[in-house]
Amino acid sequence: MKKHLILFLIGLILCIPADAQNFSDNVSLESQEGDVVAIKASATHEKKKEAEILAMKSAFNALLHSGVEGLHNGQPMIVGDCKQYDYRFFHENRYIQYMSQEPRKLNNDKIKGNNLTTVVVYINTKGLKAELLRNKLPLSPAWADAKAVNATASLNPTIVVVPNTTAETGYSFEAMRTIIENDPVQRYAIDRVAEEFQKNGFKTRDFVTQLQNAKTSNFLREGTQTDDASMLVSQLPGDIVVTVDCVVETLNSGISAAMLNISAVEKQTAGRLATKTFESGQYHTTEHNRLADYAVKKISKDFFSQLQDSFDAMVKKGREVSMELALAENVDWDFDSDAPASGEFFKDALEEWLRENSFQSNYSMNSSTDKYIALSVNVPLWDQEKNRSFTLSNFGSNFRKFLKSHLGEDYKPKIASMGQKMLITIE
Repeated sequence: MKKHLILFLIGLILCIPADAQNFSDNVSLESQEGDVVAIKASATHEKKKEAEILAMKSAFNALLHSGVEGLHNGQPMIVGDCKQYDYRFFHENRYIQYMSQEPRKLNNDKIKGNNLTTVVVYINTKGLKAELLRNKLPLSPAWADAKAVNATASLNPTIVVVPNTTAETGYSFEAMRTIIENDPVQRYAIDRVAEEFQKNGFKTRDFVTQLQNAKTSNFLREGTQTDDASMLVSQLPGDIVVTVDCVVETLNSGISAAMLNISAVEKQTAGRLATKTFESGQYHTTEHNRLADYAVKKISKDFFSQLQDSFDAMVKKGREVSMELALAENVDWDFDSDAPASGEFFKDALEEWLRENSFQSNYSMNSSTDKYIALSVNVPLWDQEKNRSFTLSNFGSNFRKFLKSHLGEDYKPKIASMGQKMLITIE
């Protein structure tokens, strides 16, 4: 089998075309056995052999970039832009070495003078993953190793760009709606900043449209969200909240300039990630949108790199959260006792749970008495098993289940989350 595969690959290398090709999306999972996946792919080309090669490349392209249904929840292996690597991988025929055996050709049909060829490609995903890591490409969380230090460094955050609010305007969705409706320059700046994030590989949520579509929503006018800026941030749809404030100043000489203030915070903890001011320069103009555009164009690649690096650092080590456990005055049980429901010594059970549920077992039980426990724990940003983001609310819910399993129905935990701090009172 190996001899046949080697001969096949040599022949394949000799006849691979050098021109650019459009990959097919007609790809599906045939089977999986260990680290080897069999992917069925079809492609069309004028020449029969080129159609077969294009089908094989399409299988790899889907695995890397669009995902294959039924394999790791349909998630691609790579996130982000990697055009230079793609060129080398396909045009220098690197993909060939990750085929574990000769492809199986199913059929070839003639359609309007073209060849429609379907093949089954056998791909060694373990070797391919190692190749991607060697080239420092960002693996998607679905394919990353949850135990590795850089396991989720490729988690691509979702950005939501909103107008800056202050104590004077009020911290509310209603205040944001008022700003973008009454100040066209602010709205224009927000749209342009969102576009720049998209150009630099970030996912964005169009919050301006969401606000405009919800003018009459009672949710926007809830008074409970008008007092606390951090509470507002926690309600926004994204991993990172970017606030934008565009200030245009006009001098007596008729010269105007725009200052674009951008601040990015991590949604869950309101931790500041990046802050920068960009100036448009001075111009003889009354077109304020043009000045805003000049300021947006001054946003450097370094700003986006700083933001991504800050987020990646948090992904690598998790969110550091402080926790305080206390007993209500009427509780006749204490932390230096066996848990009433499980019978285990409570502090030992707590430490074991923290070891298993903190990110890379990174936690510290700072101080404790029989009535009070203070600790810090690193909470992951990604749920590897469920292939989705992991929030402080998820962590709090899991911790509540732990307490219930050990304390039973007679004791009720009350958990309050405030940014990077959780207060737990046993009642």
